[in-house]
Amino acid sequence: MKNIKFLIGLFLVVSVFTFTSCENEPIDSAIDLGNPTNPGGGGNPGGGGGGVSTGDYWPTALNNQWVFKQDGVVQPPMKMISINSIGSFTYYTFDQLFGTSSGGTSAGVVARLRKNSGDYYIKIENFTFDTGLGITGTLTGYEMLILKDYLNVNQTWSGSFSQTATFTGLPSTTQVTNYSGVILEKDATVTVNGTNYTNVIKMKITQNVTVMGTPANNVVTEYWFAKNIGPIKSVTVSTDDTGTETINNELQSYIVN
Repeated sequence: MKNIKFLIGLFLVVSVFTFTSCENEPIDSAIDLGNPTNPGGGGNPGGGGGGVSTGDYWPTALNNQWVFKQDGVVQPPMKMISINSIGSFTYYTFDQLFGTSSGGTSAGVVARLRKNSGDYYIKIENFTFDTGLGITGTLTGYEMLILKDYLNVNQTWSGSFSQTATFTGLPSTTQVTNYSGVILEKDATVTVNGTNYTNVIKMKITQNVTVMGTPANNVVTEYWFAKNIGPIKSVTVSTDDTGTETINNELQSYIVN
């Protein structure tokens, strides 16, 4: 059980904004109306409209891209490479999110963004992984509400999703993630890598994961989103029974069409 908890906790660290490059999306694709990969997992994506948006805090267009430094190391561009119609929703698919994964693991992750009024959702498809320790497996996907741009400071939202992990040579396990978000600042001015950004929303997502009903991991991430630019900074602190890890991402450059 301890080994299974360690593996699941490890993948929670890379479940939000720390993915390796995707393997299944065409770089030059335009609008894809084909059948999507089954997202698996739990989590209600939500179909109702959000509140009245106060602006565009993550611009969506083909070839929009953001280049981040992760812990001081410049990462490959985080680029929107395709538009996908899944169910009744339109998603913008990335080639990666915020650079490479942590923990010595590798995975091909398909990550997508959709917006509904002032609500912003991240959708992760099922993915396979290799721990580098002779253990491979699959983890089902999820969809998560990451930002409500119309909320005032100290207003909150919450949600949950479930995932199933299947490992080679080990029994499958189920993890449940409960998350909550809160707006910390609005209309802020923030300096990142020597550049001043205005009209910034600072918010925090807290995730608590249980594996087979046992607490396994806690992840707290603060994000900064600049109006008409997108994410400019994030700081993630992940804690489990193996210790604490901090990942810093800061915007180096961007292209918004």
